[in-house]
Amino acid sequence: MYRANGTQINKTTAATLVTNVPVTDPLVKVSERIYEGVRAEGSNFPNVRRRLKFVAGQVIRLSELNACFPAPTIISVSPAAGPAAGNTLVTIKCANATPGATVTFGGTAATSITVINETTITCRTPAKAVGAADVVVTNDSAAATATGGFTYA
Repeated sequence: MYRANGTQINKTTAATLVTNVPVTDPLVKVSERIYEGVRAEGSNFPNVRRRLKFVAGQVIRLSELNACFPAPTIISVSPAAGPAAGNTLVTIKCANATPGATVTFGGTAATSITVINETTITCRTPAKAVGAADVVVTNDSAAATATGGFTYA
């Protein structure tokens, strides 16, 4: 090993010429085949057919795996108001809804949650005090909030 000026260096000297770099996106090894579900028209909900995404033994960045599970976003809540007694059927238009997503109104869980597809969730509101409540949709990646998205009257 040599420096740019031609001076020979040993292992001890070489060790002083490097610095540790924090790993922010580690490499991970896939232990078995992982498939993504796709429909004939190209959308990926529900899983009607499968397409190989990662093969067993493949080394990928953790961010590549995480990108397969995007965070939800809320587009609209309809209706935007209902009685304080709850039980209003609400349709939430969103992006990246996944089976098993949860919904809360002002921190209280909704009931009868149905993820119809990746853009639509229906549920029934819980009883709450009169006033505006944040609507939160959570999937296994993250949560999305519509601040004051539903008003109890």
